[in-house]
Amino acid sequence: MRHVRGAKALSNYLESVGAPISESTIFSLLRQGKIPHQRPSPRILIFNLDAIDEWLGIK
Repeated sequence: MRHVRGAKALSNYLESVGAPISESTIFSLLRQGKIPHQRPSPRILIFNLDAIDEWLGIK
């Protein structure tokens, strides 16, 4: 499994695959519960890149 930690790392990954989403949009999607993620503690965000790709319809 591929993972990144934090909204900035996810934003960088999304830009690299041609689906740029800003950090502020990522946080908005998180508040709405619309983006797959894990939050093992209040200040840590983990994104499974395979789940993100599926969410975007890339794979």
